[in-house]
Amino acid sequence: MTGTVSTTPAASVAGSPAVTLPPAHSRLRAALPPLAFGLVVLIIGTAPYWLDAYSLDVLTLGLTYGLMAMALALLIGFTGLPSLGHSAFLGLGAYSAGLLAVHTTDNALVGLVLAAVVGAAAAAVVGALSLRTHGVFFLMLTLAFAEIIRQIAIKSSFTGGDNGLSVPAPHIPLLSSTGLPQVVTVYWYVLAVVAVGYVVLSVVVRSPFGKALVGVRDNPHRMAAIGYSVVTVRLRAVMLSGALTAVGGALLVQKDTLVAPTALTPDASVLLLVMVLVGGARSLTGALVGAVGMVFLRSFTSSWLGEAWLLVEGVLFVSVVYFMPSGLAGLAATVRSRIRRGGPA
Repeated sequence: MTGTVSTTPAASVAGSPAVTLPPAHSRLRAALPPLAFGLVVLIIGTAPYWLDAYSLDVLTLGLTYGLMAMALALLIGFTGLPSLGHSAFLGLGAYSAGLLAVHTTDNALVGLVLAAVVGAAAAAVVGALSLRTHGVFFLMLTLAFAEIIRQIAIKSSFTGGDNGLSVPAPHIPLLSSTGLPQVVTVYWYVLAVVAVGYVVLSVVVRSPFGKALVGVRDNPHRMAAIGYSVVTVRLRAVMLSGALTAVGGALLVQKDTLVAPTALTPDASVLLLVMVLVGGARSLTGALVGAVGMVFLRSFTSSWLGEAWLLVEGVLFVSVVYFMPSGLAGLAATVRSRIRRGGPA
């Protein structure tokens, strides 16, 4: 009939095969993850243009903790090694970069390299001494190591003791000469370093080594039976985690131009652990989001509620552990799965 358009997929032109397009709602569901990722990149990339200086500084702090939370997630979620000693690597990185800036050079990138080397070396020592154990024994040994480093920082005049160490503002290649406000310059710098850390960790967890980490986490005896050295695999993970946590510590001292022994307290290790569990221990993105969210929550609830912010943080943590044991990343995965199936979220 004239004016009628066939909707059957068998229609073709000049013998070419028919092309059947998926329904519009299916195409929309497939496009949601890239759209969400693009939206996040847009928000983070334009943050200096719509956030005030204080909020931008808080976001910078959140990203810095996000790098360290991802490094800890590599151990907890992918290797099966819970740690309460990552404040030691944070402090070692901060003091290494700070002392370098005071006595040698204020070049920020050189400080990061030194922090990474010191963090990896310290992690090698900790791993060699503690990886023959597991579970709560490994947890307590890492905690003891962090306390040893904190006491050294307190009692040493070289580190400034209880008063801490003041350092000059860092010179950031390519950025310090732009004339931008310091808070903006430091934000772009931290964002770039965190992005590189995220890429490195993402490549690692998707590599054969990352698969070996998961195997060691799930069944170390079987991995040993097929020829893997469980201790070596774990040691490499601890060293990488320690190096990236130390880089995070260096970012902190370069941002704040001050480091004190309070950075090495067990509270810092517990905070990183909470960030990982809230975000999702088996997701790098979850750990990063959990860290940024916790920093914003702590910053604004402490200014609104005073000491009562601890109660808010505690209730949030208990609620997440009880209702979302896989963290925010697990919740997001469940929502995505239901959207793809076309069911209610």
